[in-house]
Amino acid sequence: MNNNQQDTAVVTSLPGTNSAQAARGFVRSVNDWLMECALDDTDISELLAGMVSRLVASGIPIDRVMVAFKTLHPLYEGVSYIWNKESGQVERSTHMGVGDQDQDWAESPMKWMLDNDVSFMRRHLIGPSSVIDFPVLESFRRNRGTDYYALMTPFVTDRDSTLDSNRIFMTYLTRRPSGFSDEDLAILSGIQRRFAVSCKMRINHEETSTILETYLGSDAGARVRNGQIKLGDSTKTRAVIWFSDMRNSTSIATHVGDDAFLGEMNDFFSATAGAVLKHGGQVLRYIGDATLAIFPIGDDENNLETACLAALYAAAEAQINIDTLNAKREEEGKPPFDYGLGMHVGDVIYGNVGVSERVDFTVVGQAANEAARIEQLTKQLGKRVLVSQTVARFISCPTQEMGAYELQGTGVSVKLFAPDFAEACHRIELMRAG
Repeated sequence: MNNNQQDTAVVTSLPGTNSAQAARGFVRSVNDWLMECALDDTDISELLAGMVSRLVASGIPIDRVMVAFKTLHPLYEGVSYIWNKESGQVERSTHMGVGDQDQDWAESPMKWMLDNDVSFMRRHLIGPSSVIDFPVLESFRRNRGTDYYALMTPFVTDRDSTLDSNRIFMTYLTRRPSGFSDEDLAILSGIQRRFAVSCKMRINHEETSTILETYLGSDAGARVRNGQIKLGDSTKTRAVIWFSDMRNSTSIATHVGDDAFLGEMNDFFSATAGAVLKHGGQVLRYIGDATLAIFPIGDDENNLETACLAALYAAAEAQINIDTLNAKREEEGKPPFDYGLGMHVGDVIYGNVGVSERVDFTVVGQAANEAARIEQLTKQLGKRVLVSQTVARFISCPTQEMGAYELQGTGVSVKLFAPDFAEACHRIELMRAG
């Protein structure tokens, strides 16, 4: 049976009836529901649970269903959804790699189907016609499985992408002693392509969201996705502003060479910008080897203390991360990382700048410029971190007053403080140990 045949599968009867017409009507009703889900952009977990509930209610003896596909994400390559009859719930899992080096994937029925361009396969797990030719089938048989059915539906995501032709895999398992009937399999085949269409709609939505959040940040990505894409569109928000910059990037680049320097920058950003994300901040931009981030306050000034404390722990975490990295780098004979960090409170404006054909979603505002100027003073004053008076008042750690300084190019004089993160670092290390 090829993919086109699946769409018009011949259904002889619906389990529990003697009417082929009733079976075809059931398939049409499920397919109509699946198309409504596609238009509504239904979550795949909800989609799978709803479809299985309809199949089980019709009498098809399903005990386990899995849906799996590759996806575009910076942290993982594949996603699977598994429904089990025992729990009645759908569990979502992500998979770091789905290549030949992954033994589970390499020995799976899905890999065999993909390599051999087979759109469906069935395996009896018990009886004289049983075939146990994959390790996972043996595990299913030990768990009282009797019949296994797998379907593969290809679809194009982007002809120019590395994913181009993706696949949705769907597997069904039953424990009924007699296994699936021919009518059961025909019904499952008859709804497969509509289910794949609904999944594809959701996959495209999630990949678009992932790309926007990866390149713009969670908040900015959501704003763009929700339509804030016109030149001049802007939104103002109040926040604790974080501006950090690698200090000795030139010497590191000279030491490791241009090809390896990108990896060095990623290590640095993982330690610093990674700490921002871990404590609830939003990374807005990477500017060379600098990071602009915010801890939003919004319209409620009661959030100011919370935002300042989050920034405090992010800064402490970054300090621990850098010190840990530097201990390793010393063993490897690499120059140490160092950085300056300025933190300030003020309003920033999310806005679209550029030309209509090429828009950049960025952050502007005097407060952001002032945070960058505060960071510039860290080297002059011999401190890794400097904060403005408002931040110092709410971060609940000892601070050393450094005096008032005019921020270059702004005409603004700001009283600066150097915080002592020793207590915050100790608490973080205790939490890590725990």
